Amino acid sequence: MSRQLSAAWRLALFSLLLAMLTGAALRFSFIYGLPGGLRFQDVRHAHSHLMFFSWATPVLMLVAAAAVRRAGGRLIGAGACAMAAAVAGLLAYPPFLLSGYRLLSLAGRELPVSMMASGLNGALWYLFAALYLARSWRLARDPALRLLDGAVVLLLVSSLGAVLLAVSGISGTATPVTNAAFVDLFLTVFADGWFGLGLVAALVLTHFGARATATRGFGAAVWVLTVSLTLRSVARLATDAYGIAGLAAVESAAGVVAAAGWLYLTLSLLARPRTVLPAAGSQVATSLTMEPVVDPAGRALARAALWLLALKAVAEVISAVPAGEDLVGRLGLRVLLLHAFLLGAVTPGLIAAARTLLSPRGFAPVGALAATVVVLLACLVPLTGVWPVALAGRWSLWAAAVSSLLPAFVVAYAMVRLRDRS
Repeated sequence: MSRQLSAAWRLALFSLLLAMLTGAALRFSFIYGLPGGLRFQDVRHAHSHLMFFSWATPVLMLVAAAAVRRAGGRLIGAGACAMAAAVAGLLAYPPFLLSGYRLLSLAGRELPVSMMASGLNGALWYLFAALYLARSWRLARDPALRLLDGAVVLLLVSSLGAVLLAVSGISGTATPVTNAAFVDLFLTVFADGWFGLGLVAALVLTHFGARATATRGFGAAVWVLTVSLTLRSVARLATDAYGIAGLAAVESAAGVVAAAGWLYLTLSLLARPRTVLPAAGSQVATSLTMEPVVDPAGRALARAALWLLALKAVAEVISAVPAGEDLVGRLGLRVLLLHAFLLGAVTPGLIAAARTLLSPRGFAPVGALAATVVVLLACLVPLTGVWPVALAGRWSLWAAAVSSLLPAFVVAYAMVRLRDRS
């Protein structure tokens, strides 16, 4: 792979490793507490924002470059944007770790440093969106580009939450309620939209292109999903931040439609084809490497990611109604579902795509990664309400903490292997 792409990929992997270690620190904090006066919520924000800013976002920018090239164009500046996004996310990590969304004392002044760092990241997203729009506008739309169109739109929608946070902080109108609503808009749409549609675009580009092309209404389903995710989040924002009544039905209906869109997209890609499909690597012969890559291990990882996306869709249907959302909350399933999506689907799925777009040497131990992710998710189950109380105990905290280190070890090993082979 080129030096620029290699640098962006290494920065993204380093960010993934640091985010995983931060998540492990959160698990061990239930046993030992956090050192140095760190607060749990602040460390959690540092963990999640590093995953969002510096891991998945740079990889999706590289995916967009490959999709535009596949369609006959060239996304100039995508590699530089990917590297800058990774660096900007790493710069935002310390202030989030120390203060979360609160003010941080710096040079004798109380400053919203974390929000200022988020603004730097947001500027890079707008730059990338402008580059993508300019370079792909006249290209014929294939399924991967359709998915990326929706992903970029939702990236911009999610940035509204960050803008509202900054405006309310500067104007002094921020409250705990509005801050929570703005953060929810930003993180939820960023994860469900930018990551979700971007991940499917990556998998379509590298492993499931023929099935996506053969699926009737694929592009329409993408836009239905994009619009429904936007409506769901805007309705929730209007209710939570501004107290506008009567939008619960809109939020629920949009959530159900979005879940149906996820199921249609994922299950159509997973369905057994009626005709023989080309080999995985032949779909990306004009990708970043300009060479076909056949990667059975990566394809198996990609299928697992799609199944977990389908499972997320089922969970979204349940959560779309008040009774279902209350049930998910009472059983304490949110953390498990979030990790099943971000760690179980997004991270392995992007690694599967990167192995094809860049090189299988870019991340060698895919089997070990899959095994450790399964173990981590399994060890989160005893922390939920579905686990029998009689079988619970302090051992479950230890299991969750120790298992959270396993994927980090695998990523560290992959980085060592990547360095040895470069």
